[in-house]
Amino acid sequence: MNLINKNELRNLQIKRLTEFASTRQKLLEDTRLKEKMLMSPLIREVNSIGISISMPLEVDTAPIIAALWQMGKSVYIPRCLSKRKMEFTYYDQNTNLTKTKFGVLEDHDPKAIVKNDLDLIIVPGLAYGLDKGSRLGFGGGYYDRFLEKHEAQTLSLVNSLQNFSKTSWEVEKHDIPIKNFILAK
Repeated sequence: MNLINKNELRNLQIKRLTEFASTRQKLLEDTRLKEKMLMSPLIREVNSIGISISMPLEVDTAPIIAALWQMGKSVYIPRCLSKRKMEFTYYDQNTNLTKTKFGVLEDHDPKAIVKNDLDLIIVPGLAYGLDKGSRLGFGGGYYDRFLEKHEAQTLSLVNSLQNFSKTSWEVEKHDIPIKNFILAK
């Protein structure tokens, strides 16, 4: 099988997902993913959850975060550090967020509560190969580096454009497989 170059697929997926972002279908799939996730036994079993504040081309996490708060879950969001490292900070309605140079909202308060031993991390991405639990991220390696050092359940929410039944890109030894998927379809 010929593998697709990761950067080419990354660029293609960014273009496809950006176009998909303003469609009714994405809204429907985001809602379906939220509902399926909240019904998952995995969510009922965990207390501390790491989740990113989504960009428009990603699955919308705002309603998911609101629902997790209603369920009494502790929510933590990632913040990027130097040397492509990452940590998770406690997030609630009073958290002051800063937009990074990549357009991502993070908590940069030096007094923020940091917790990296989370029960579950919801891992964002551009494409998921369901046959190998593989994930194509944005190319920074932040999640792979984090997951290499911190044992946690992982879950990815996968819409119809992110869903690849076969991994069609090279999986490298540093790529950490995702343990659980929730699919829009």
